[in-house]
Amino acid sequence: MQSGTLLADHGIAFNRATGKVYAVDQEHGAVMVIDGRTGVAKRVTVGTHPVCVAVNAATGRVYVANGGNGNVSVLDGATDQVVATVKTDRRPYYVGVNEATNKAFVSNTFSSVMTIIDGATNTSRQLPVGSGDALIVDGKSDKIYLLGYEDPNLRVIDGTTGATTREPVGSVHAWAPAIDSERRVLYVTRSGTADILALGMDTHEHKVIKVGNIPSAVAVDAATHRVYVANYADDTVSVIDGGRVIATLKVGRSPQSIAVDAKRRRIYVANFHGDSVTVIDSANNRVLATKPAGRNPYAVVVDEAAGTVFVGNMTRPSSEGASVFTKVELGR
Repeated sequence: MQSGTLLADHGIAFNRATGKVYAVDQEHGAVMVIDGRTGVAKRVTVGTHPVCVAVNAATGRVYVANGGNGNVSVLDGATDQVVATVKTDRRPYYVGVNEATNKAFVSNTFSSVMTIIDGATNTSRQLPVGSGDALIVDGKSDKIYLLGYEDPNLRVIDGTTGATTREPVGSVHAWAPAIDSERRVLYVTRSGTADILALGMDTHEHKVIKVGNIPSAVAVDAATHRVYVANYADDTVSVIDGGRVIATLKVGRSPQSIAVDAKRRRIYVANFHGDSVTVIDSANNRVLATKPAGRNPYAVVVDEAAGTVFVGNMTRPSSEGASVFTKVELGR
């Protein structure tokens, strides 16, 4: 949501199978890899201007969208070496993975196609669906939901046949998606209208839920089905249960990304201009702490097995000592 950058809010990713964290390093055309459990880190060269990283934990493959090259680098997660470079279209921006079908789906900003990568062969094909930005993959139905920031329609794409339908989202500036897989609800933030849209994935019923100003991120707690929305301009998080807001919590400056640790009943909020992460107790909707998180954290991931939290940091060219990720010290 921050201006002046093409970094996706998925510029950092966690591999639950290996405990490794991957964060794009735009200045060096690389991905930084850290073993979250040993602390060992290394840099892997990919392409120009990497903007997004996604992991297929089932195969160990890691996909990095290189916005400056029009391609995706494929890494072997065991060795962290590039094993393939797959052509996309102009400005690949967002990558989603279906582990069940071993496919990766890539949105291409300022393009009319979405790229589909076969994970078994590292070959790609282009599907004409229109320009897109954020996307999310529903593994249960093998459908991809593609958002265009300036498009009042959501594209729903069958991952096998490529058949595409449109679902109105009622507003431009639809930005961030999240899925409640069990209840079959897709949530989409609409930053232009200070609300989120709850869309029944099977029923196609729409419900609008008012939240704060410029909702920039949404996350679902799969255990409780509560929904958390980061309101960038209000410095708040809206908590939604049963289709209504039950709490509004003050967090740090410019909250931009949310991660859920359902096991420990914790919610982590990356505050971009606050250089911090806010920790929320989801059992009672109480802010526990706000922790330092490096410069301009724009994305947050959590290792639920270990209870550790990492953020992706926005670095400046040649910033001395700047890092592309930070392990947040929670001080338990």
